[in-house]
Amino acid sequence: MPKLYISEIQPNQEVASSFVVEEKQLRAARNGIPFLTLKLVDKSGRISGRIWERAEACFEAIVPQTVVFVRGRSDVYRDELQLQIQEVSAVPVGSIDPADFLPVCDRSREELLQDLGELIQTVKKGPLRRLLKSIQSDAALMDRFAIAPAAKSMHHAYLGGLLEHSLAVAKLVSQLAAFYPNLNRDLLVAGALIHDIGKIEEFVYDLTIDYSTVGRLIGHMVLGVQILEEKVRSLRNFPVADALLLKHLILSHHGDTALGAVKLPMTQEALVMHFADDLDAKMNHLTRILGDLKDGDATWTSYQRLFERFFFRGFPASPPRDTVTWQGGNKEQAVQLDLWPSKHEGEPGT
Repeated sequence: MPKLYISEIQPNQEVASSFVVEEKQLRAARNGIPFLTLKLVDKSGRISGRIWERAEACFEAIVPQTVVFVRGRSDVYRDELQLQIQEVSAVPVGSIDPADFLPVCDRSREELLQDLGELIQTVKKGPLRRLLKSIQSDAALMDRFAIAPAAKSMHHAYLGGLLEHSLAVAKLVSQLAAFYPNLNRDLLVAGALIHDIGKIEEFVYDLTIDYSTVGRLIGHMVLGVQILEEKVRSLRNFPVADALLLKHLILSHHGDTALGAVKLPMTQEALVMHFADDLDAKMNHLTRILGDLKDGDATWTSYQRLFERFFFRGFPASPPRDTVTWQGGNKEQAVQLDLWPSKHEGEPGT
């Protein structure tokens, strides 16, 4: 049976396909009846599924991070597409094509690596350029850097997303340094390229993207500083001040300790890095939201809890209801707008 991707599922459709179980949760309805919620993923997206029959037995049998074959029907609940599952069964590992389940960056690995090399060449300060070239020449490290995702489910959550995001942040800070010439442009570009490098250790990605044990216990900022320290030790006479400032960029780029930053940004470069990192992450996430036309309607997205708002997709092809069409050649002519339901002559208020 051909693979049906999540992005292809329409409301009120019979669905029979295989997905990875990312999460499972046993819940109870208001009447006390248990039901099982599954978060199902493939390379095209995520969808929630519900199992009502034998929910407790299914909860015990289904193993997260494995592939299951699902048969059910799609519907819409609170503006979100979901599956009502009638059948679920494990899929043998030998019959799985991992390419069906892991999303991949739209840009090729070769294109991303070429961009990286070109950016490194623009760094004029010798020690910083030598550091970046040392990272670039480390084949094992670069293999992971080029394939790792930048997040589990939010921004750049696909293979190649980490390098794509790092390059985007580096290009942003380079532009900002041109606008604010007192900024240390070389430090910013070098810091942007390595600010998330610890994510090569923070995530695992075989059938799904998830946190590694070291990622959960330590996190990508500390892991990134460890990678930086190892590289600095291999370079002769690397400036202590540059190493210190780069470490601060890594440890502070989330901007606030409530958001995971180890330290608050305390240099102007660290503040710029935080804003550039946050902007690229949010724009990548928002682009995906706006492109998912099953979420909301043609004009507005559904309510986005992360941003605490709806997002406007744009006006439809036909004019919106509150558009006023001006008629007549006299630009000075007054126009009466009919803003309330019309009332008959003689009624109060006319």
